[in-house]
Amino acid sequence: MNCNYLLVSVIVINFAANHKPKTIENMNMSKKLLILLLAMLACMSVSAQGTLIDETCPPQFPGGDAALIGFLNAYVKYPLKAAQDSVEGKVIVQFTVKKTGKIENVKVLRSVREDLDNEAVRVIKMMPDFHPGKQNGEAVDMLYTVPVSFKLFDEMGALTVNEGSDVPDDFQPPMFPGGEQALMLFLKVNVKYPPQAAKINAQGTVVMNFVVDKTGKVSEIKVAKSVDYYLDNEAIRVCKLLPDFIPARQNGEPVSVWFTLPITFKL
Repeated sequence: MNCNYLLVSVIVINFAANHKPKTIENMNMSKKLLILLLAMLACMSVSAQGTLIDETCPPQFPGGDAALIGFLNAYVKYPLKAAQDSVEGKVIVQFTVKKTGKIENVKVLRSVREDLDNEAVRVIKMMPDFHPGKQNGEAVDMLYTVPVSFKLFDEMGALTVNEGSDVPDDFQPPMFPGGEQALMLFLKVNVKYPPQAAKINAQGTVVMNFVVDKTGKVSEIKVAKSVDYYLDNEAIRVCKLLPDFIPARQNGEPVSVWFTLPITFKL
């Protein structure tokens, strides 16, 4: 039964009211209005039942947006040539999240430079299965867009070596492979501003101390001057990534020394 049938039935009732015995003729106006009202309500009910409510839920990275940001921070590696050229930017990547949650058809919507684009696509293809998008309660294929930002870390304080107050003339301090400029480039590529720290506007210089032993390996990493929990942890994480140094030497022999590295975080 649809709305048209109900309206016809009302017309029939009205027609009958004019052509039936007086008992119907004497039907009062309130009853006629009641019949019409019931017919209209029934019509509205049928119409509502025939209309599907479009409920769309987008795909979601396992653990939500915070987990997605953490994944990108952990796996995106700044291409060395782009860092040397000081190229920054935001690559917009789009892909399809299938109804199974798997990622397909990854493509760059907005390019920055080929090496940055390729790195963004590489990391997107590493992503785990998403929770698929749903429409009216059913899993469906759905497009999803992710911006992948490349921003160089460009703040570093002066480097110091803690070798004692009396430094022999023949003492040679440890050196990062390639020198101080190479160390600055290493930090630019690897330090990532923690989003939790950025949210609370945490800034400052975390001073790190570590030992460069006689083989050049970095050990005994510790925070000499703290700023913020998240900034401190990021500084520790990056120091653990440091490659072997050229060890310090005294009298021509390699020696272990403490090394101080200030890392400044500035929004």
